[in-house]
Amino acid sequence: MEINSQDIDTPILVTGATGYVASHIIKLLLEKCYKVRGTVRSLVNKDKYKFLYDLVPEKNDNLELVEADLLYPEKWNAAVEGIQYVLHVASPFPMKDPKNEDELIKPAVEGTLNVLRAVLEKGVKKVIVTSSVAAIYNGHIGRMVGPEDWSIEEKCDPYSKSKLKAERAAWAFWKEHQGKFEMATVNPSLVVGPLLVGANGTSEQIIADILLGKTPGLPKFSIGTVDVRDVAECHLQALLSPNSNGKRYICSGQSLWMQDIGDILREEFSKYGYKVTKMKLGKFIMTIGSVFDKRAKRVLPEIGHERLFDNSLSTQELGIKYRNIKESLIEMGYSFIKCGVIPDKTQNHQKK
Repeated sequence: MEINSQDIDTPILVTGATGYVASHIIKLLLEKCYKVRGTVRSLVNKDKYKFLYDLVPEKNDNLELVEADLLYPEKWNAAVEGIQYVLHVASPFPMKDPKNEDELIKPAVEGTLNVLRAVLEKGVKKVIVTSSVAAIYNGHIGRMVGPEDWSIEEKCDPYSKSKLKAERAAWAFWKEHQGKFEMATVNPSLVVGPLLVGANGTSEQIIADILLGKTPGLPKFSIGTVDVRDVAECHLQALLSPNSNGKRYICSGQSLWMQDIGDILREEFSKYGYKVTKMKLGKFIMTIGSVFDKRAKRVLPEIGHERLFDNSLSTQELGIKYRNIKESLIEMGYSFIKCGVIPDKTQNHQKK
């Protein structure tokens, strides 16, 4: 199914509208003159979502917000009413492991199925589901992973398991109702780049903690990174592509060591007085730490192994040209200051 902007005369539904990735998707869609319907948990507290109307003010007439919660299926039929295309972005992403992993897995899986049931009921043509490389790489150390790979559940932390189970549930539902609607997934790595509002996700908090020196040390741990604007573009191009049905698009621009991330931030922001995390954590220290910390224990086998992702489907089929991650991290740091996520020390520097 080939789609162009002239074919889309109804709003594109974006779930979890106030999220880091979703807000950038909405901004991109509005800039390209699409109509957008975004879902938020509640319309009562306008402070949580009013920034969406400042993204592209001249296109505010093209933006509509409705209430819908992942765990309340009764609201999704109304949210999807009159919609032909859905970008399902909403999913929980915590900074700490929950006491019970079902706190993550249930809303991720049931939320995705609630959306897809409404999609089926209301005759939606195409859905793009935001998954993650967390559903792909766990348990595959020392080799490049691609769209055909799946994480090994026993090797997953609760967040990765939630993404794995949610994506598997989505594909099972799609196959069960083969031909009723088209679907593809976008699987981003760690998302970086400028914020549009204060930090509300784990990826932002990871970078902010390094910038503020709250992270005790940086292990030789490799992580895939991608600019949030490239993730937004990947969603749109997957929606428009006539060849995307049934495919998983790894969306990752560059793999970096955590120490590289610290070096990039330190080079740019230490001049303002930010005490960017500098200490390197060797495998010996991580081994000791793994005795007391579950996360350290999980990443220990990956210390010193570079994570490599095959993103060729996104570059060749969707035409994604990934941004320079160094620039993305620097922009992210300055957006932290602008959005009040971290104290502004640049003014003192300018006075000197």
